[in-house]
Amino acid sequence: MKIQNLAVISAVLAVGVGSLQAQTITGNLGTSGVAYGSPLAVQTINTSFGLSSGGGDATGSELDAVYGSISGGSLYLFVAGNFQNNGNHLNLFLADGRTGQSTLSTTVSPLSAMNGSQFSSGFSATYALDLNDYQGTLYTSTADLVNNNGGYQGAVTLTGGIGSGTLGDGISVALNNTHTSTMGASGTALSGATSGANTTTGLELSIPLSLLGNPTGSIELLAALNGGGDTYLSNQLLPGLPVSSGSLGTATFDFSSTPGEFVTIAPVPEPSTMVLGAAGMATLLRLRRRR
Repeated sequence: MKIQNLAVISAVLAVGVGSLQAQTITGNLGTSGVAYGSPLAVQTINTSFGLSSGGGDATGSELDAVYGSISGGSLYLFVAGNFQNNGNHLNLFLADGRTGQSTLSTTVSPLSAMNGSQFSSGFSATYALDLNDYQGTLYTSTADLVNNNGGYQGAVTLTGGIGSGTLGDGISVALNNTHTSTMGASGTALSGATSGANTTTGLELSIPLSLLGNPTGSIELLAALNGGGDTYLSNQLLPGLPVSSGSLGTATFDFSSTPGEFVTIAPVPEPSTMVLGAAGMATLLRLRRRR
């Protein structure tokens, strides 16, 4: 009986400790420690920003699919694909439920180059990230669109297109930028054996919910692939654009009359756990002995 009781206590403690462990991000969908489930959006068209030949840091840019999970006090994002190491930018806009912006207006560079961009109805942008790989270094900036602050968060050195690190504000990033593209002609319907949901490498982020106002509900996301300085938008957005779309070719987008140009990430229900301290464990043992 005592052995059985101790086994129960050990199991309870193991569940509690396990629930406190941070999930691991790797830039590889198959080996990531985050349970993403199905993609929230899959690309619709082939890239207008060139095909990457693989074998190292990307020589082309594409967004294939996006995944998301909210758990353990963090927002986890996985953007499958790659962006060329010539300084092409990935823009990520988040809406966390606070009152934000329907038309982008920020003083944070380089995102400020996109000021005037209009989001879909119902999307109130509250936070944004801007990332680019320039000659083997991943640079990241953020913008708090509620408090109008933010800026450069740090850099991660890539080895053959792969690297990870923790930036300012506690944001963690992992990039595997080695995808070999098999997309077809630019703007045609998505094609290629390793395209879309078949792409398993890319950019992965862990963002503390405290940076997003500690939301308890869903978070919405719009992703866009941009040129150097955020001044020339490609045709690679998630959710994807209609088939036959070429590069937008401008610094701004206008989705004010395009409903649903965003994906919704629902929080993962947290398991019910009990973590016993030394006093709690001693109390439980005394109760067991009295039986």
